[in-house]
Amino acid sequence: MTAAPTAARDESFVSVLTALAANSTIAVAKGIAAVLTGSPALLAETLHTIADAGNEVLLWIALRRSRRPPDASHPLGYGPERYYWALLAAVGMFVVGGALSLWEGVHALIDPPALDTFWVGVAVLIVALVLDSVSRFVALRQLRRQAAERRLTVRELLRESPDPTVVTVYLEDSIDVLGAALALVALVLHRVTGSALPDALATIAIGLLLGYVALKLTSRNRQLLANQGVPERYVDQLRERLTAVAGVEAVTRLEAVYLGPGEVLVAADVRMQPGLGGDELTAVLARIRADAARELPVIARLYLTPVPRE
Repeated sequence: MTAAPTAARDESFVSVLTALAANSTIAVAKGIAAVLTGSPALLAETLHTIADAGNEVLLWIALRRSRRPPDASHPLGYGPERYYWALLAAVGMFVVGGALSLWEGVHALIDPPALDTFWVGVAVLIVALVLDSVSRFVALRQLRRQAAERRLTVRELLRESPDPTVVTVYLEDSIDVLGAALALVALVLHRVTGSALPDALATIAIGLLLGYVALKLTSRNRQLLANQGVPERYVDQLRERLTAVAGVEAVTRLEAVYLGPGEVLVAADVRMQPGLGGDELTAVLARIRADAARELPVIARLYLTPVPRE
């Protein structure tokens, strides 16, 4: 378990705002180019980028709302707000980006459009590739830092990260780069061959890619909203840590679930060493909680229940 939730939150804001600035600029440029060229792949990329910009707004809301402190109505905090808004962002990516791109691709197969102002489309797509690559680099840098803290690969972190914001930005930007490259190749092939088929196929491919990533993100956020447990290796490490405390004989049950990207709720049944008096027992439990608060700030709540020997 990492012990730097505040830094991670700040980095998430940087990743989201960088992606929002890039996608807002690119969406306008792609939209103008799509109208001028008549390219369905560029239109699909425009819809894709608009969906991404909207998603970044939702992720910004997620970051803001999830950072509110606990209150009477939410005593465990607002961490799951991030998962809810990230889930909406994934649904938006699927509907606006994926489904509409597929529709445009199929329409282009049925009614192939003409290609106009070729060089405008090429210039816009090259600029989009550069801006999307910068945004992707910012998100990837954060993922690599988080992966190093957890001693994981980036691939493993993407699979189990409790922070859906930076994962969403990274995957969106990866598809942005790939989609812009596909649209650029399709535009060139359309110009060289005179056929709109490459444009239509690229549009369909972009829609399928968006749909796949959206479904993966939807599944991940659903798991986190459903109180997913912390990976077993962290649970084992915490169990060993508790068992090593003087006065604790064994940890008979330990459960840890995410309250938010940087917050974990832990509940454990502990069997204390025989002969401890009431005051000694209270002192040991208090020391465990104090040590956890100091050394593992990611643990937002730690509930310890002394249990008798079986």
